[in-house]
Amino acid sequence: MSTSTNPWIQSKHGPLLEKMVTEHGDALKERYHTEDVFFALWLHALNRAVQRRVLVSFDDLEDWDYWSAYDAGQSPQEAALEMLADNGWDDAYDVDVIG
Repeated sequence: MSTSTNPWIQSKHGPLLEKMVTEHGDALKERYHTEDVFFALWLHALNRAVQRRVLVSFDDLEDWDYWSAYDAGQSPQEAALEMLADNGWDDAYDVDVIG
């Protein structure tokens, strides 16, 4: 299996990563409109991080340069926080704002 230079992808253990690629890779590539299965997995993790914070998909927010964040080595969580801040949701994960 080829690999990615993204540190987050590299941190995933071989068998777990291989299982994700085998079981979900094609569906994720189709869902996220990419031929790069590792980028698709990264986008899936980013989307989950966004949904946990603001209850919407990253697709529902303004476009953002996801590929540059992936290519620069950001984790999906780091990219999600930066993307949310750029979209005006920088306090979406700050509990003190709520109460």
